Formats: sequence, C-alpha cells, structure tokens
Amino acid sequence: MEIAIFGTSADPPTISHQKILVYLANHYDLVSVYASDNPFKSHASGFVHRQKMLDLLVRDLHRDYPHLHHTPEVSDRRSIHTLEKAKQRWGEDNNFTIVIGSDLVDQIFQWYQAEKLLSQVKILVIPRENYPLTQEDIEKINRHSNSGAFTKWHFAIASCHIPPYSSSNYRENHHDSTVIKSIQEYIEKNHLYSS
Repeated sequence: MEIAIFGTSADPPTISHQKILVYLANHYDLVSVYASDNPFKSHASGFVHRQKMLDLLVRDLHRDYPHLHHTPEVSDRRSIHTLEKAKQRWGEDNNFTIVIGSDLVDQIFQWYQAEKLLSQVKILVIPRENYPLTQEDIEKINRHSNSGAFTKWHFAIASCHIPPYSSSNYRENHHDSTVIKSIQEYIEKNHLYSS
C-alpha cells in the first residue's frame, strides 16, 4: 500500500491545504494528515486548536475520500518518530511517502536522524507559489543524493497547482475565503488570530 504522511502546521488550515489533501487522496491508497509542531517554526495558535481545525477540514473531505484520515496519534516533532508510529499503525511492509511544502526543502537535511529517515521513505515536495524550487535547491538535493549518506533516498515534485493561500497570509489579512466555513466559525468562536 502506498501511504502519504502529511504533517502541517495548520495554523490555520486553508483552501491550499484542502487542495493538497485532494491531490494526495487521488494519488495514494491512504493519506495520513496531522497538525505538527515544526521545531523550525513558531505557531500563532496552540497545538490543540490546530488539530481541531485540521479535523474539521478532513471531515469536510472524508465523504468523497474515505481513505483520507486525520491521525494526530502519529504526530511527533521529529519525522523519524512519526514514521515509526505510522509503521506500527499500518505495518512495516507499506511504502511511505512524507509530504512537505517547497518552503521546507532547505530543512530536510537538518532533520533529526535525516539519513536514517530518508533511507526508509520517499519525499514528495508540493510546490508553493511563493516558494518556488530554484535550480540551486535542485542542485543541493542532487548533491546530497549523490553523497554517501543519502544515496538511497527518493525525491519527487508533485505535479499540482496549489493556490497561494498560506496560513500566514490568513493570519495577516483574515480573508474568510481562504478557509472553509467550519474553520472560520471555529476561529471566530475561539477568538484565534485576533489583532
């Protein structure tokens, strides 16, 4: 089984996150998504709020994509531990792909136990409009791929167009159209992202 694991800050989850999930659901047998605490980022709302908003987004899609699951139980600050939890849940014999945005490509080789992780999973990069993959990024990936430590890793770029609605853009401008209605209602009810 091909399993995509997508950890995202979800601060808040936007229409762009929704498009990514639909893309993944159309290309993988199972999609696991969870709110993550990226050690390289700061977060504007608490972890529990981000998990609840992401759950609302997954519920909105679940009828059409029953193999799309909100799986907070596999969430971990370190991707290697997330992979271990995913293998315990779905089995060692599956093929796992970790999904990241193009804004995180630079961080891959700084991840905890990156060499061990990248020998066990594929990496799928979702292009983000404001974070294009540059030739320098690709050359850096190729350099690492050809070095002794990372020769076994598999890297691909998703062929999808994601709208330029980022969580940070929502936090700055509060455009209701960038999040689904249930998330907007949750934000208002819990007074999140207010100035």
